[in-house]
Amino acid sequence: MVERTLKVALFAISLTLIFQGLVVTPSIASVRVKVDAPCKKGSKNVVQKDFLFRCQKQGKTWAWSSTPLNTSSQVTPAKAQLPNIPATPLELPTGTDPHLVCDGSGETSGLHPGWSSQAAVQLTSVPLSGSDFGLYWCPAAAIAGAGVISYTVTSTLGAQTCETVHTSCVMRGLSQQTPFQIMATDGTGSYGSSTLAIQNTGTPSLCVTEINFCNPGPGSLTFPSYGNVAPIGIGDCTFAAVANWEEIILGTVPDQALILSEFAQAGGTPNLGLTNSQVFDYWASHGIGGTLLNAALPFYADPVHLMNAIDDKNVRAVIASLNLVKGQNFAGTTMPDSSYHWVVVDGYTPQGPLVATWGKTLQMTWQQWNLEIVSMWGITTRFEVPLAIQ
Repeated sequence: MVERTLKVALFAISLTLIFQGLVVTPSIASVRVKVDAPCKKGSKNVVQKDFLFRCQKQGKTWAWSSTPLNTSSQVTPAKAQLPNIPATPLELPTGTDPHLVCDGSGETSGLHPGWSSQAAVQLTSVPLSGSDFGLYWCPAAAIAGAGVISYTVTSTLGAQTCETVHTSCVMRGLSQQTPFQIMATDGTGSYGSSTLAIQNTGTPSLCVTEINFCNPGPGSLTFPSYGNVAPIGIGDCTFAAVANWEEIILGTVPDQALILSEFAQAGGTPNLGLTNSQVFDYWASHGIGGTLLNAALPFYADPVHLMNAIDDKNVRAVIASLNLVKGQNFAGTTMPDSSYHWVVVDGYTPQGPLVATWGKTLQMTWQQWNLEIVSMWGITTRFEVPLAIQ
């Protein structure tokens, strides 16, 4: 588990200044290689200009393939990202609109988007057919807002979640008596809630892109646990998250013994995790799992920016820090103690983010994400192992 020692705003600024220009340059070689040219099995990776060349098996022979190297300029800082608007999968019939009177419904003070009173939300469910219901509510507002306001409506029975930037959505499998919770979120954070996250199983939900607004990410990947298992494990969730990110983005599976050794060298113990700064500093100067950190850029962590980052081909997966409260349910596991925890987010479904942690891919709800998220970073790296360059 990771310990948060700096305020998020100050930490985000310092990370941008520290890591934006940090680059590790490989050694120089004299041999130029070309894509699809023959190579020998076991040949070392080669860097030429902005591309990494690998000797890979193609049919019965071995040949060079190339992929672009990550550079810090390829990861778009959150303030420059275009909003990726979460859409409502099902259209509500026009005749079901209750035409709520919402004058003055928005929050007139505070740091995050919300409503002027609990009654001002006017969350209303309208039967559609069978167990399908249309949900309607009044818009929130943010005095010190940042970006688009999105809404998270969660059924307290079944932990179904609707995430949208509209003020209506459809939920299936409900009853007229199903109670709901609603949150409003933008780049500054979420409307305050005193409740714990509603329990869900953690089993990834089906993502049918032709029907749902979703991105299943790599989906079929499996991850070593690196000794970090639910609900406690050793305190190396930070290094385990780095190793998971490397598997998702770089296609490498770091050795478990290496990750545990590097975690210890960085100062971590089974009972004591590392701060964000300690992890990023070690990753940048010593490397973790065979790579060196090039840039860790803070992103806005609201659902709109998260989905936008996952859909961005230059990002695809982010590392996130969560605040887990004692007794709170996280993706099917009740936490025995309060702690900060690092995960990798590599996809999302209508239910919420898909996260890699504890050697698994787990399903969070959007409500859990909004309650638990602390920080989120886009990552770029350089290879630590000596590479040839042309």
